[in-house]
Amino acid sequence: MDPEKLLARILVETGALQLGEFTLTSGAKSPVYIDLRRLPSYPRAFRAVLSLLHAASLEAEYDVVAGVATAGIAWAAGLALYAGKPMAYVRGEKKQHGLGRRVEGVVEGRTVLVVDDVATTGGSLASAVEALRGAGAEARYALVIVDREQGARERLEGMGVRLMRVATLRGVLRAAAEEGLLSREEARRVIASLYGEED
Repeated sequence: MDPEKLLARILVETGALQLGEFTLTSGAKSPVYIDLRRLPSYPRAFRAVLSLLHAASLEAEYDVVAGVATAGIAWAAGLALYAGKPMAYVRGEKKQHGLGRRVEGVVEGRTVLVVDDVATTGGSLASAVEALRGAGAEARYALVIVDREQGARERLEGMGVRLMRVATLRGVLRAAAEEGLLSREEARRVIASLYGEED
């Protein structure tokens, strides 16, 4: 099955695709929310999406998988196990106790694939890339399950990082409508609201 159709089905069946009014991490308002934190509660769905994530990662050459706290950690851990690679993670900010690290894991001198669940403007990914580079890693690749196509790719390209993805939000919405999981009118309305275009 096409990755976007499979992902759309999983997101709808697990309740991870929500329509309404939401405020994103970036502060932007959105008529749709993708809650990928739900998926580890559904082992079969989690495994299926990890398989898609692994397939998308094959274009990158990397030594370590690094998850962006907190949503990216479960996906990074799963992908690291799937790919047989070491795993690290990046905190939102430095710890105020212990060793005071922001990056946990061995990354110095290694090429890192930065993993998060969803990309919007790319702020969280960019911050993680900076932290990893500050820890001596070479961060050239980022991977997400859903790219909302709202600036992340361009922001990361400006840092010399290639953003890879399983699917775009636009693609997931179109696939959900094609599969009868969402009405075509709802999909058109959300796409028009986000991207200023009629589908």
